[in-house]
Amino acid sequence: MSPINKLFLFILGLAALLYILLFIFQSLFTRKNIMSETSMSTYRKEHLLHHGLYDVHFSQATKEEFWDDGPIDIYEAFAQHSYKTLETCNNSCEVNLTICDTSTLESVRDVISRGVLPLKPFLERGQYVYEWERKYLSYPPLNDTRTLPDLKLSKVTVENTRQGVVRCKILETVHGSLDVVDGYGRQRTKGDDVVRVWMKGGNNSDYAVVGNVTDLQNGSYTFSVKCLWAGSSKLNVAISYPREFIRIVIHQIHLGVSRYMAADFLKGGIRERTICFHTPNIPGWECICNFSKIGYENFYCGRPRNPQLNCGDWLNEYSLNLAPPHDVTEAESSLVASISGTPAQREVSQDIQIVTENKGKLPQLQPCRKSNKRITWARDNPKGFWTSGNNWNSLICKEQGTITSAWARNCLRNTSVWIFGDSNAGRSYTMLVGIVACDPMVGEYPEKSVCYDKSIDLTITLISHEPPKYALTKRVDNFTGVPDFIQTLPRNKKLVLIIHYYLHYTAAHLSVLSLRMRKLRDAIEKMLETNPNVLVGLRIPHVTSKYYTTNHAVGGDPLGPQYIELIRERFRGLEDKIVFLDLWEMSIGIENVDYHPPQYINREMIKFLLSFQC
Repeated sequence: MSPINKLFLFILGLAALLYILLFIFQSLFTRKNIMSETSMSTYRKEHLLHHGLYDVHFSQATKEEFWDDGPIDIYEAFAQHSYKTLETCNNSCEVNLTICDTSTLESVRDVISRGVLPLKPFLERGQYVYEWERKYLSYPPLNDTRTLPDLKLSKVTVENTRQGVVRCKILETVHGSLDVVDGYGRQRTKGDDVVRVWMKGGNNSDYAVVGNVTDLQNGSYTFSVKCLWAGSSKLNVAISYPREFIRIVIHQIHLGVSRYMAADFLKGGIRERTICFHTPNIPGWECICNFSKIGYENFYCGRPRNPQLNCGDWLNEYSLNLAPPHDVTEAESSLVASISGTPAQREVSQDIQIVTENKGKLPQLQPCRKSNKRITWARDNPKGFWTSGNNWNSLICKEQGTITSAWARNCLRNTSVWIFGDSNAGRSYTMLVGIVACDPMVGEYPEKSVCYDKSIDLTITLISHEPPKYALTKRVDNFTGVPDFIQTLPRNKKLVLIIHYYLHYTAAHLSVLSLRMRKLRDAIEKMLETNPNVLVGLRIPHVTSKYYTTNHAVGGDPLGPQYIELIRERFRGLEDKIVFLDLWEMSIGIENVDYHPPQYINREMIKFLLSFQC
């Protein structure tokens, strides 16, 4: 063979080798991008979604890897969707999507119930805002329900137990542990399950106290509970949620699976309904209206497809159906369907009794009105306990013994009370109005409600928080949100504020709450600087084990601890000036089930708050 031919073959072979190496490199690089899906721009992903080239329903359930691209800033998370609000964005209709043709409330509900809406994820795979999101999402999807905690096989051990009985004196602490075992009889080796401990009983079954739990991150948990009343009591240890369920909750939120809302747009007899949500990933609509611009901060609706309607024609909002679970394994679907129920259904089997001798006594406390409000922000339980007659007995300061009408009216003389929030805030309003016998009451949730008692110059006002709100609500042009409304309150009058954001926010990513709390904190701080006669009570979420029948992974209290920690972080530095109304502790003790706790919990909350003033 001639030298020229040899050289040609050498060059050809070298080119082939380089091509093969390049192909391998590209394949590896492409595989990583496919697996992480984070190199894809939001616009590119939605383009693929729109044309059916990317199936979000099964993009993760079959993969166990979690690609960690690092935390994303809250504002950056929202900015990824900003192109949808541009005037150049044009809506298009997905094939066979009923709402494209009729946009009626019924058609919207239908496509949601059938689970055929093309979801638009809020965060791409590998993205997260909070470290706890990364932690739970790094766990693989559940594929075998027998690997879940077994409530009969898991073991509760309490120190100094003799024949199933532990004896203690009043104010002594009982210590114990929980070893979580799965359905195969194996010790679980990782933590992050949601474990709650409380004790009920005594000579009156109304007594209840909550314990402290420490996650050892190895499948075992230690706990402690205080003996506070004489008699025999039952120890309750519950695995309220396995970590696998928390992972599902976070994953559904990232995908945009939720309980949606709808909005009417109306002008000159032309009406159109679109879907609304807390974050800008509106399923079924490429282009959206951003009502954050008018102060609601994190409320978005699909932009009307009719060119004669625009975002300014928004009239009201409705509650919609709940979307079924998406991108879940068969085992996860089974777990989601089974998680709802009473706290007793999640208790670990054990029959340990705690017998408290009538020795010792509770501590003498300083009156709440003379105490620093910072004590209400303490992390460790118990800060109080339930006694006979459904009365809350504080352990951090001495509160009013019984909240009578005469005491409350005297305490609130020449005062304006403002209660902000949802239907639970409305129940607080109703309770307070009843206590002080204020009549007449004008208005009803979600509209503004007011009661004025001229004889003592007392005004009690209920203001519903801004959207998102799962209730039929008309647009109020002069109301831009609770933080802005607080800025309009008088600076020369005694004020009492009770503020509550909760269940209307749990269906979305908690960054929505974070932005709302950031603005709320600024408003409260400015108000306190100019009016020293203000008592602020921040109502903390309560536990609730009642969920939506369609999808238990949406809403409710699974992320309650993260929710509360976010509030703590946002109001850091104001603990001396704000009362932390810990309904989380209160509601665990009474084994609350419903979204609306019993009214006596509102009574005791109001009594505790007013004790810091009177």
